[in-house]
Amino acid sequence: MDQTTLADALSRAERALDRIERTSATLRTGQDRDQELRAKVRGVVEELDAMIRAAGAR
Repeated sequence: MDQTTLADALSRAERALDRIERTSATLRTGQDRDQELRAKVRGVVEELDAMIRAAGAR
C-alpha cells in the first residue's frame, strides 16, 4: 500500500468515526428526550389516577 492509498484510507476511517460520533450524540439526545417524556407521562397518569380515585370516593 503506498502512502497516498494509506492516507486516503485513514481519511475515510476518520470521517466514518466522525459520523459515528455525531450519530451517537444524536441518539443520546433522543434517549434523554424519551426519558423526559416518560417522566411527564408518568406524572400525568398519577394525576389522572388521583382524580379518578377522588371521583370514586364521592
